[in-house]
Amino acid sequence: MIVWMAELRWALMVLCLVIFAVVFGIMLVSAWRQHRRGDAQDANFHASVAVEVSWAVAPLVIVVLLVWPTVRSVLSF
Repeated sequence: MIVWMAELRWALMVLCLVIFAVVFGIMLVSAWRQHRRGDAQDANFHASVAVEVSWAVAPLVIVVLLVWPTVRSVLSF
């Protein structure tokens, strides 16, 4: 029983690292494209409700997906 918990922990660690790598890669590519373009215009996202809601909901969904296996394993005992 302890073995599958260790495997679950490693799987979640790998998932977190993949999420980190993807987000960091997207951030670097976006920053590089903005730098190469050379214009100094800032986008105004404060008026976009969809962007603000997705900015709040995406981390919530990620955290719930990461916590769900832990809660299931704790409540199963």
